[in-house]
Amino acid sequence: KPINQTKLNQMKQNPAINEHGFTLLELLIVLFILGMIAALAWPAAGILDDMERGRLTREKMEIIRRAILGDPDRFDENGIRIIGGYTGDMEKWPDLWEADPDQRPDNVPPYPDPPWTFGYRPAGHFEGKNWKWDYPFRKLLDYADHRDHIGGLETENEGQPKGLWTDNPKGDGTELEDPDQWKGPYLVPPVDEKPSDSQHMAETDDEYAGLEPSWNPALVKETWEDGDYNAPLGEHFDEKEDFRLIQTDTRLTDGWNRALRFFITADPDRPGSTILWIISEGPDRDGTYPAKGTYAANVWTVDPNDIMSKAYDETDDFNKDNIVMKIYSHEWEAVFDKLNEKKKNKTEEFIFMIKKAVIGASPGRENNGFTGDVCRWTKLFRWEVAEWDDEDSVPVSYTKGQPRELWTRTPNASAPGDDVNEPAWAHAGIGWRNEYLQTPWGINGEQYIRDGWDREVLFFKDNAANDAILILSRGVDGKFDFYDTDTLPEGAPDGTDDYLEPESFTEVIDVTTYDPNDAGGYNADNIVLIVRKSDWHPGFFTLNQFIVTNAVANTTKACLFYDNAGSDIRTANGGNPGDGTLVGGVWTVGAAPPPPQAFNYTDITANKIKTGARRLVFWNDADADNIIDTGENQYTAIFNIITSAGSNQVNTLSLDANVDFSAAP
Repeated sequence: KPINQTKLNQMKQNPAINEHGFTLLELLIVLFILGMIAALAWPAAGILDDMERGRLTREKMEIIRRAILGDPDRFDENGIRIIGGYTGDMEKWPDLWEADPDQRPDNVPPYPDPPWTFGYRPAGHFEGKNWKWDYPFRKLLDYADHRDHIGGLETENEGQPKGLWTDNPKGDGTELEDPDQWKGPYLVPPVDEKPSDSQHMAETDDEYAGLEPSWNPALVKETWEDGDYNAPLGEHFDEKEDFRLIQTDTRLTDGWNRALRFFITADPDRPGSTILWIISEGPDRDGTYPAKGTYAANVWTVDPNDIMSKAYDETDDFNKDNIVMKIYSHEWEAVFDKLNEKKKNKTEEFIFMIKKAVIGASPGRENNGFTGDVCRWTKLFRWEVAEWDDEDSVPVSYTKGQPRELWTRTPNASAPGDDVNEPAWAHAGIGWRNEYLQTPWGINGEQYIRDGWDREVLFFKDNAANDAILILSRGVDGKFDFYDTDTLPEGAPDGTDDYLEPESFTEVIDVTTYDPNDAGGYNADNIVLIVRKSDWHPGFFTLNQFIVTNAVANTTKACLFYDNAGSDIRTANGGNPGDGTLVGGVWTVGAAPPPPQAFNYTDITANKIKTGARRLVFWNDADADNIIDTGENQYTAIFNIITSAGSNQVNTLSLDANVDFSAAP
């Protein structure tokens, strides 16, 4: 249609009468921009709805899961999942820790009769208006005899996996994570981002002590009894616990800024496996958990079925909104089972190598090990400040330590007197000759024999009648129970490894008391080998007769070296009963058939010839000093001495002393 020129002119002169307005697209763009601004500003202002807090909680749980197990999408070349995080390094769940306990006032030794089985909870105090947890933290345990851990990890619910961010979870340096395995931190250490969010509940110790359901004095007040949900104003009304849950310094939190609950329970679908639970109590900030029993008249009756793996009810009114993540141990157990089987096989092979280094192929075959050359057990050494010491037998030698003589003849660089002797005489065959075991990696106190788990292989030397050395790898769990004077085995809460205690290194040990079926189960996976002295000492040897032609009276001699301190010398025309006869330059010792024998080491009550390559040396002792000197013509006959009685008999050995002998290298 033709344009109305008059109206057009009016619109130009007065834009206010323009009837066009905004388009729908323009309105949508404006609304979108405003929505983006609101989305950014809302969380910044700390105003999140429950849906967003739930999403944030799940993100936090996923971060924790990855800290525990690593990336679930990593696989090796064989398609086997690579387990990372804390569990990948430690091969176990992280332990759960809570603050040093506050204790019911009347729950102190001597305990009332019947004894209290409750009355402990994490404790803290105020410094100014800020809440501080009491140190040291304590590990939650499954020990049945711990009064405050009835139900153990199945029911305790205020512990935190502190090993995810610190190797000192106890807080006082007395119970550290294994430094050879822990490679953390795996999480950023949690801190309380809102320390003032509990000030509406309490700002002083007295105000905290007064937190309890107090609006109806006629009802029983829940002050101490964990898990007592059935009592009037029970666990759901525990204001002390609510207060503690928003004290989030050193505690992992959910989207509502409350501490997450952690449990480690049995896996009901896989006997022997476990589940690590992470629970947020959701929007209602409350949950119902197994109570481990019932409380009445100051007595707690334990119910073994009232535990998380059996009794947690997801349909409970207080649990319906809970956010629960379960991490199953079978995710990593199968992987570690394969890896540990390889480590076990490697350790067993290595322990047999250690045995070979000590006694060679004995018993029954050649002893080319340390005992075959040096004719004694290796001493055991321990690191003391700046040196490896063996106590020098004052008052007694160490019965626990490292057999450093297997790889070095100078086991203590600070004490030349500890050096192992080299063969003193040419061809004598007695003394340290070479490395019997490859030198372990590491320097100073870190240079010790390691097993397949990269842990120290332990050695216990029996100085009782058994006369043996026990070689021990602690296996998968890294624990053992042997010669521990503590009240609980290694790994128990008050237990320390006696192997690490200086005063215990010289204690008398009886290796036959090692119990592979110890009550704590710590030895079930140990790899143990006992090497006994009877495996290499004594040997038995009989040489009925030897004959040397062109012998020189009082100069031609024969010496049998039978141990590190003993030798048996015969001298042509020496005049002693064992020296035989010298007639016309023919020297004859012994008889065929015997008796007498030239050498006879079959009497078990007398000095024994040691197993190994024993040398019988013939030489012309020009300077008459009974020592085989360089330049003195000599000849060596080598006999392989083993432990089987009667198998080392040699009838007649005929030798010509006029051959051109040369000194041994």
